This record gives sequence, C-alpha cells and structure tokens, in this order.
Amino acid sequence: MSADAKKEDEPFYADFTTTKKGDTAAMGKVWEVLLWKDPMWSGIYLALALVWFYLTTFGGYTLIGLTSVITLVHLVVSILTSILSAWREGDGLPDKEAPQFDLAAVSRAAGSAAGLINALAAWYWGVLHGRDLAGAAKVVGGLCATYVVGGWFDAYTILLLAVLAAFSLPVAYDKNRAVVDAQVAKLKASLDQAIEKVSAQVNKGAKPADKKEDKKDE
Repeated sequence: MSADAKKEDEPFYADFTTTKKGDTAAMGKVWEVLLWKDPMWSGIYLALALVWFYLTTFGGYTLIGLTSVITLVHLVVSILTSILSAWREGDGLPDKEAPQFDLAAVSRAAGSAAGLINALAAWYWGVLHGRDLAGAAKVVGGLCATYVVGGWFDAYTILLLAVLAAFSLPVAYDKNRAVVDAQVAKLKASLDQAIEKVSAQVNKGAKPADKKEDKKDE
C-alpha cells in the first residue's frame, strides 16, 4: 500500500488512541492510563482525582492547603522509611541519585512547544484578519459554548467534568471508532459546505469594491 493510500485511510484529525513515533515515554504512559490499559492503575488515578475534588470542594481544604498537607505527609513518610530501612539493614542511609530531566528530551519538547505556539499564532492571526472563515466559525462556536458552560458550572465542577471526560471519552472512542469517525465525517462535510457558501457570498460582496479601486487606479 502506498503512502498516499495510507494517508487517505487515516482520519482527518489526530488519532490520540495510538502513540506516535515522536511521542515521549511519559505521554505514552498517560494514554495507557486514560485508555484503561491497566484497569487497576487507571482506577487508582481516577479515585485520587475524585478524592482531591471532594476534599477541595466539600472538605474545607484549599488547593494550597491540601498540597501542603500531602507534601508534608510524603516528606515525613519518606524520611521515616529511609531511617528505618537503614537501621534494619545496618548499611546507613541509602545513597540514591536524584531523578534528573533528560536535557535532550526537554530541548526537543521545548522546540515542539515553540513550534506549536508559532503555528497557533499564525492560525489565529489569519482568523483575526478574515483569511480563515472556517477557523473564525470554530472560535465563535467555542467561545459561545464556553460562555454557556461557564454560566452553568463553576471552575471546580468544570475541572471534575474534564477529568471524567478524560477517563471515559478516549476509551469510548477506542471501542466505537468506526461509528464515531463516520458521524464526525458527515458533520465535517456539512460544516464545510456551509462555510463554503458563506465564503462565496463574502467573496461576491468584495469583488465590486475591488473593481472600483481598479478603476480609480486607471
């Protein structure tokens, strides 16, 4: 199968259920958790997120206060574990190396982030100047949706819904990929047709003005 045929078979949007060659190991682990590859660890992370939401919303803890308590508990438990382990084995405190970032990986990630930011800035610049009506429609729709959702829920509730969606939508898409792809393709085709009609009307309205300017130049 040729490369062009493979590109045609691929969905027109990013398939987030599979890890790409350039993905980091950390991102691969994140997708494994969200896709419930290991149900035990996925359930643990989801339970921790729900407990965090409960404590900060109904338990009376603030975000900074809860973070301080968890950090303090981790510090005390780590110190006591190290001291007890050294006392039991008689080898002294463990001399383990601190975890370090891979500078090459950080540099690649920073370069990728800068490239994404530049691409986003270029895209939004085109939206602001009317060169991308499809993008403008997406921005308007997104802003209207966020305005409505923001009127219904507060920030913590939206965060909870985002966590629940992260642990449910990817795995649901993975199991029903064919049906979802077909419906999304139909919706995209309808939106493209509507945007093409609007663009054609805008271009028709712009042509007379262009002709007048040409006559003035003559």
